[in-house]
Amino acid sequence: MKLVDNNELAAIKTRFGIEPLQNNFTLANLKKVFANRRVPIKSILMNQQKISGIGNIYASEILFAARVKPTRLAESLTAQEISKIFQASKTILKNAIKHRGTTFSDYVDASGKKGGFSKLLKVYEREGDSCRVCGGKIENMKISGRSTYFCPKCQK
Repeated sequence: MKLVDNNELAAIKTRFGIEPLQNNFTLANLKKVFANRRVPIKSILMNQQKISGIGNIYASEILFAARVKPTRLAESLTAQEISKIFQASKTILKNAIKHRGTTFSDYVDASGKKGGFSKLLKVYEREGDSCRVCGGKIENMKISGRSTYFCPKCQK
């Protein structure tokens, strides 16, 4: 933690992208972030300079909810797919906050409680398990050095 004045705070904020639960996260702004980007969509979702606040777990869950394969190049997405990612981003993050986040080990929040969102995960850390939607097998691959979980049948 660091105390800063308003000028330094403004300078710090310029290093971060749009925030999914803030007013600057609009469908139009998200389309701009994805436009002409020849990188996997999962990489952009986790790039804090483009979109701030989405980590590895939530990127996998967002893409599953939107039915978009994480290896898809951002520039290849249709307007409908971008809209699904937009909606899923807000829904997944709000639901994760409601359940106090995702706890896998010994993390607890300020109240000493574990996060309960791990019980609601559809793909993350479920490699080899059956997809809860189609029954296919959840797969895992590395994208940008991070484990990425997805259903090859549901996500195109």
